[in-house]
Amino acid sequence: MIYRLKQILFFLSYGVFSLSAQIPSGYYDSASGLIGSSLKTELYNIIKNPNVDSYDNLWLDFEQTDRRSDGTVWDIYSAYTYHFTSDQCGNYVSEGDCFNREHSFPKSWFNDASPMYSDLFHIYPSDGFVNGQRGNYPYGEVGTASYTSSNGCKKGNNIYESYSGTVFEPADE
Repeated sequence: MIYRLKQILFFLSYGVFSLSAQIPSGYYDSASGLIGSSLKTELYNIIKNPNVDSYDNLWLDFEQTDRRSDGTVWDIYSAYTYHFTSDQCGNYVSEGDCFNREHSFPKSWFNDASPMYSDLFHIYPSDGFVNGQRGNYPYGEVGTASYTSSNGCKKGNNIYESYSGTVFEPADE
C-alpha cells in the first residue's frame, strides 16, 4: 500500500508538472558544463529564490491542474463531483458539502512555512469533510477503520509494527 501511495503521489505530481509548468528557456544555462560541487552550488543558486504562489491562488491553479474532462474538479478523497467556483469551502458538515485544499504532507509538519504552504506539487483538491477526517495523520494502511469515505478512503489503526498510531489510507483507485 505504501509503495502504491508513493506511485500515486509521483504520478499526480508528474502530471501536474508536465501539464502546467515548462522550464523557461535558458533556465539552466548557467549550470551547463559544470560538475561536482560547482554544479551543486549553481543549481542551488538557480532555485534558492522560488516564485511562491499564494495559498488563495491554488483555487485558480486547480482549474488548470485538476480539471476533469467534464469541467469539474478531480477530488482525491471522495466520489463526489465539485465545481471550481461554487463548491469551494472552508466549512462543511458532511462528505459531499464542498472541496478544499489538502496538503499531502500536513502543513503542521512544517509549521505552515513557505514555500511548502502553497506548493502545488503536494496540495490537491479534496472533499472538505474527508480532509478533516484525515487531519494530520500520516498516510498508511488501515487495519480496522474508524471512518470510511464514499470512495474507500479509511482512517484507523496502522497495520505495520513500525508505527502504532492512527493513519489515513487513500482509496486504492
